[in-house]
Amino acid sequence: MKRENTQLISAIIKEYIKEAHLEEGLQRVRIFQTWDIVVGEAGAKATSNKFFKDGILYCTISSSIVRTQLYYRREDIAAQINKMLGSNIVSKIILK
Repeated sequence: MKRENTQLISAIIKEYIKEAHLEEGLQRVRIFQTWDIVVGEAGAKATSNKFFKDGILYCTISSSIVRTQLYYRREDIAAQINKMLGSNIVSKIILK
């Protein structure tokens, strides 16, 4: 018995994600996970809310000290996130 129309499972999953319009949500999850890695444990714990829209990552930081430290590293953090994700997704970071 010969198999016809075989596909890799990764191709099938990518197709399903595209058809179900899940790409944007998965991208947001990857950005948020990468934020936690880049800012470290203290920065991740101090981040109480994250929101991403139109290339801008909005983060609410509960500690004023951590917020000040992250404020001066915003551009570097955005560059590291983009490097880890492999594309220029985050253009700006706004800390609240």
